[in-house]
Amino acid sequence: MTPPLAAEQLLLIADQFCRTHQVQIRDFSGLVAAAAVPGARIDGVPVHGDPYAAGEALAVAVTRLEPLSKLNKEFGAACRDIYHRLAS
Repeated sequence: MTPPLAAEQLLLIADQFCRTHQVQIRDFSGLVAAAAVPGARIDGVPVHGDPYAAGEALAVAVTRLEPLSKLNKEFGAACRDIYHRLAS
């Protein structure tokens, strides 16, 4: 099962990342869209086969959506790692 990630959870992660790395959230809708990726389902069927794949997709989404002012690739990697820990 691939557990969902709430937008509020990703916002907490982003806030801490921004404080640590001196960057800002520039696109809240991008952040919300990225949060939807790990738990995505089509007609009740999970899009991702396992939490590992869901975490990888989360990292890709964050990198592509660029919700932060910079360091989006690093933020995506941090999100992936945190999601993997939460999902295990």
